Amino acid sequence: MQDPTGFPVFHSWPAPPGPAPGPAGLWTSAERLSGPAGGGYRPQIAAGPDGSLHAVYYSRLDAGDLIMHRLRRPGGDWSAEAPLGFPEGRNWGPDLIALADGSAVVAFDHAKPNFSSQGFVTTWAHGRWSPPEALTPDDPEGEIGSGHIADMATGDLAYVWIGKKMDPAHRFRAHARWRKGGAWTAPQALSDGRLDAWHSNIERRPDGSALVGWDEGVGGGQTTLYVAEVRDGQISAPEDLSRPPGKPGERAHFAFGPDGADHVAWFHKERGRPLHIYVRSGKPGAWEDVVQTPAEGLGGFHFDPDIAVNDDGVRVIVWGWDAGADAELLYSIDRGQGWEAPHRVARIGWGKPGLPSLVTDRSGAFHVVWNQGERGDNHVYMATLRL
Repeated sequence: MQDPTGFPVFHSWPAPPGPAPGPAGLWTSAERLSGPAGGGYRPQIAAGPDGSLHAVYYSRLDAGDLIMHRLRRPGGDWSAEAPLGFPEGRNWGPDLIALADGSAVVAFDHAKPNFSSQGFVTTWAHGRWSPPEALTPDDPEGEIGSGHIADMATGDLAYVWIGKKMDPAHRFRAHARWRKGGAWTAPQALSDGRLDAWHSNIERRPDGSALVGWDEGVGGGQTTLYVAEVRDGQISAPEDLSRPPGKPGERAHFAFGPDGADHVAWFHKERGRPLHIYVRSGKPGAWEDVVQTPAEGLGGFHFDPDIAVNDDGVRVIVWGWDAGADAELLYSIDRGQGWEAPHRVARIGWGKPGLPSLVTDRSGAFHVVWNQGERGDNHVYMATLRL
């Protein structure tokens, strides 16, 4: 699997011409979270029940790719970077959730020098992180990635990931397992392995059930998007959201409205070119026929969306935009009358944006973190939107 710090090849291609998005303005000024040493990659943000914000990302340091944690209490400043996971090697792809009891959980991948890798989980409580607990086997010929975690109604955890043998004859398959009563169930395959699976994700609904998503196809090309429901430790049959009137695509993210509706955001590559951002609302088995296109009409490439809904039912979507000489994180708001014209979240003015993580807190504010930079030189930025 590609080194996750690498830049997608499309950043080197001429971007499609067309109108540019509107200027920044509604969000707070972007704040850089990553320190001067090592930069920052693949950030995540989560809001705790008391209004605290947790952020994690990894930095490329002499000891390896190390995951950093920062915490901001209500009314305070961000804490200094504090490492979690292993003190050396490649700690990649952290996924972060904040729990109702004030603790936080991170799932991450740890790769060895031969790029075999394993999934782990660690919990933050009482100001410290627990020793990493293995979630996948220590297989010297195995490779895993895209690990994501969610908490369920019972207080248990659910973990999804993709994995395979490091052999061209094998395909990545999506898997899931659950922690019930303190013990982890055996892995359950979500995909059949006929095509490679990519970009698994799982996110919790307010009622403690969850949606899980992954895509299948040729890496770098058009893929088929699948979604399933997780409830009471059981997973439903996969549903193909690429089937008309749906659209193909990858990297599904979920948001859950106060009216009970589910919202799925993803992006779509055509011949390797990320051109479309999609949102579809409804429920498994009963999705609306309309697939919304918040970036429609703009030039440039569009990729890596995330979506959130606050308790007032306001939806916000963020995504990466690259028009060549100009590239920034974009957003659009839906206050109930459809998606508004896209604008920039910030004016960083250098590098390419990507991999945002968006969350809403109990006050209804939206907080986003993302990485931006050039190949081998990225930093993590954070901004807040209060409507």
